[in-house]
Amino acid sequence: MSGLTQFFTPFLVLAAVAYTVLAVRVSRSGPQYASSVIGFFLLLIAGMIAGSAFSYGATDAGFFGTGRVLSFISAGFIPVVFYIIYREYTVGSPGTLAVLALSIIPLATTALALTNSLHHFIWVATETADGLVVSALKDHFWYNNVFAPFAYGLFGYSIIALTARLPTIAPAHRKMVSLLLICAVLPFAVSVANTFLGMGPKHFPFASTTLALLWPVFAFASLKLRGHDFSPFAYHTLFDHVRDPIIVVDNEQRIICANKAAQNLLGGSERELIGRGLWEDFPAARAILEKARTLDQTQTLEMDTNRVYEVSVSTLTGRRNRDMGMVVVCRDVTERRRAQRKLAESEHLIRTLIETSSNGILRFARDENDAARKFRCVFANRAAESFAGEGVGTLVGMPLEKLRQLDPQKLLQHFNATDRAESQISYEISTHADREQIWLRIVGEPVGDDFSVTLIDITQRKRNEDKMLSDALRDPLTGVLNRRGFDQEGAACIGRSSVGAVLYLDLNQFKSINDRFGHQAGDALLRAFGHRLEFCLRPEDILGRLGGDEFAIVLPGVNVEDARHIAGRLVQTAAEAYIIQGQEITCAASVGIALMPKHGKELWQLLGVADEAMYNVKHISEEDAANDRAAYVDAATAS
Repeated sequence: MSGLTQFFTPFLVLAAVAYTVLAVRVSRSGPQYASSVIGFFLLLIAGMIAGSAFSYGATDAGFFGTGRVLSFISAGFIPVVFYIIYREYTVGSPGTLAVLALSIIPLATTALALTNSLHHFIWVATETADGLVVSALKDHFWYNNVFAPFAYGLFGYSIIALTARLPTIAPAHRKMVSLLLICAVLPFAVSVANTFLGMGPKHFPFASTTLALLWPVFAFASLKLRGHDFSPFAYHTLFDHVRDPIIVVDNEQRIICANKAAQNLLGGSERELIGRGLWEDFPAARAILEKARTLDQTQTLEMDTNRVYEVSVSTLTGRRNRDMGMVVVCRDVTERRRAQRKLAESEHLIRTLIETSSNGILRFARDENDAARKFRCVFANRAAESFAGEGVGTLVGMPLEKLRQLDPQKLLQHFNATDRAESQISYEISTHADREQIWLRIVGEPVGDDFSVTLIDITQRKRNEDKMLSDALRDPLTGVLNRRGFDQEGAACIGRSSVGAVLYLDLNQFKSINDRFGHQAGDALLRAFGHRLEFCLRPEDILGRLGGDEFAIVLPGVNVEDARHIAGRLVQTAAEAYIIQGQEITCAASVGIALMPKHGKELWQLLGVADEAMYNVKHISEEDAANDRAAYVDAATAS
């Protein structure tokens, strides 16, 4: 026996250390509750094996007592922890009170084991000359009537219950749970055979030895299968955690089972609902059930004014495809229906805004039925029809190439490129709508494989720009061109003409009249003089005020005689009396004439010649000029 002890005790010590290391490894592998329970279970096994290592073959009563304490503590709590594992893997964790109740006997056994030397309730160890004599466990009341029935009964119940519920465990977990069952059944069966059937030496630690030999299996389940990384649930538990109400009914629509969501929907516990007809007082709902079952489709059921459900019905079949009832799934779609209604309202609002928008909006898509896959208009609002169409509904279906008003080549070049442009294109065009010229800004923007075109009416802006430009080139006092405007338009006019003339005019007595009657009278005189000049000119003639009382005129396409005739008429008109502020004022004008191309082909050259000619005739008196207008005009013509 001593030889076996020398070999066997180190083996048990090594197994206890191995289980301890495995327990620590499992406990540190994750924060899950299941991980800590399995780690504690492995630690208890390590304690049970360590107790056997101390007690088996011991010759010292104290040493033997230490081993027995470890064995009873571990053996007392192993059934409790295994029961918790069984619950974790099937119907869910037991309550705290249940665990505390189950721990009463292990705790009492622990206390009795620690104090056994005082009362010998659990074992008796006597040192004799022949060695240590130990009493049989079955000779003690506590073990025989309390501890053994509790430990073997709870452990056996957990094994049987876990085996019965194995089909309800998810397939992904069954392999690991089956392995756990094997590891539990083997030492349990060996211990029962040795303790109660008397098989083998009564003091040999068969259970601990079996557990020591099973360490590789426990290590494989923990490290390879990583069974501690998850806490499996029974299908029924998963069924209860589904948010949608699920009801199982028989062929007469009586409730067989209902998950928690269904219990809340039907207003009762599962115990109260089982056997009752589903929606007995709701004929519309029962009709929907039959219809959904027959048509195999989802039906909408409005339970009250606040909640709407989609009811899906599937046939519950048994062996040989026997019809056993229906599975009814009710999905609460109230919020989704509200969201869809709001979305529909938003879409209607957007469509209304688009249809009533003052901007034209079009959408173009490729025609898949066309070999060339040309872009065609697939949508056009009312404003787009008014801008580019020939009547209501004339744009939709039109190829882009035929919408000449949009300058389609620019759009095609941008959106028909090989490396399809993802940026927008913007340009301005002038077109006609309702026999009126309008200006449009065209904005093309990609929309997936299509593109949209927005037509923005910028006619008023263009008119405002033209007015602003015109105002910038006009003299605010007389309304004729200012110096800048005259230079631009006069130069352009001369550039278009091969012959013509430029006249330079000013008012002879303007300074004295301005000093005598005031600036308001002087401004009124300038306005009147400018109006008289405009009245005497043709539409193609260019009139401008160069500054002060000096005016210039470009006469395109006239010869020298025509120029002199117009100059004489202007001087004569200017000499007529003005009525300013109720007073009659006479203010004659002087003129100088330059001819093109004789005196130059540039406006600045002709203005200089005409200005010099005007000052050359300033010595002719107004009386002489009035008496012989033709001689005056001849003298005003540059030589």
